[in-house]
Amino acid sequence: MSSQAEVRSIEALRDFRADLAVYGEDVSAALGAVDAEIRRTVQWLHQDRPFYWQEQIKRRRERVASAKADLFRLKLQKTPEHHPSLAEPKERLRLAEAALLDAERRLIAVRKWQPALQQAVLEYHGSVQRLKDLSAADVPRAIALLSRVVEALEAYLAEPTPGLAGLPPDAGPSRSTSGLEAVAREVLEREAPEPEPSPSPPSSEEAP
Repeated sequence: MSSQAEVRSIEALRDFRADLAVYGEDVSAALGAVDAEIRRTVQWLHQDRPFYWQEQIKRRRERVASAKADLFRLKLQKTPEHHPSLAEPKERLRLAEAALLDAERRLIAVRKWQPALQQAVLEYHGSVQRLKDLSAADVPRAIALLSRVVEALEAYLAEPTPGLAGLPPDAGPSRSTSGLEAVAREVLEREAPEPEPSPSPPSSEEAP
């Protein structure tokens, strides 16, 4: 982390901290809403739709069987003197068979799209993992760091200025920008992670 700090307004730091908190909450809320929608879609495709179309196939097979039975009974009623019309029962049978075929095709389509959806969900989670880490860890860490910087700057400004004892608060010069930057730089340097040691070169005995 860079130790450079250019501090000119503590109020600006407070505003930025508040905006950063709102950003983190908005990102977390958006990701949560997307995750909830993904769960609903997965349940719909993996549970609701297979059950629905399996039930539809069962019912439509019963309708096909009923239509075939009606057509068969009418054929049995046919005599040289009696010729019942078979057009209507044949049409009912045709529609029932078409509906059954449609349900079977839809169940096949549902099963086909299940692994495709699962793969898309995995790719989505992989692509937003960095954003999730940002909202869950990096943003709170940055907010905490900003809070410590603001607290240090406020403590610095609250200290009495040497040589101005006995004067009214507005009689002496204000704290300099360079002083604020020094305080902020000190806090940032304390928070900076320790650099990882670079690997030492192999000795002459270890060298091939």
